[in-house]
Amino acid sequence: MQKLFSLLILMLISSMGFAQSSYYTLIQGGGNLGLRNPGYEGTFNGYSLHFIFGKNFDDKAYLGLGIGNETLKGDYSKSGEVANTDGRKSKYDRNLFPIFIDARLPVKDFGQASRIGFLANAGYSASIGPVYDKGFMGKAGVFYLFDSLSKTKFTVSATYAYQQLHGSFYTSNFDHQHLNLSVGIMLK
Repeated sequence: MQKLFSLLILMLISSMGFAQSSYYTLIQGGGNLGLRNPGYEGTFNGYSLHFIFGKNFDDKAYLGLGIGNETLKGDYSKSGEVANTDGRKSKYDRNLFPIFIDARLPVKDFGQASRIGFLANAGYSASIGPVYDKGFMGKAGVFYLFDSLSKTKFTVSATYAYQQLHGSFYTSNFDHQHLNLSVGIMLK
């Protein structure tokens, strides 16, 4: 984990050294609000932290590679399961390590420094340890970018997320859906 953190810091420092703004770095954190968990009663809530580095196409589009860490927690039971009629629920408390493609497309400028647009992420969460689940992930949503004159920009995003949760030691596999609200800093 220390090597990964060192690599992130190195990428961040190297991205600041470019004289032109053809690259961007995004650091964002937010919360996950569980919406649906097909086949199960109960959803999972949590938080996320993502680091994205990519290409800035003249502020008309952004395409990057991201990594992150997410935590999901909650109670669940199998839908219609007779064994759980006494109200017993199982606990879910797992982490995710997503590696994903980040695409952002600004569609509307308003004011002197504000723009909104669409974003999409697609990738895979790797099982890097016993408390990490694996599986495909996809997100789609909208973002707001406060594009100030300084190098540091502020962004807010809201996405609808689909995440497969395949545990290493659990027999239950989930197709979890949640809403992610994130705030971040974009350097370009």
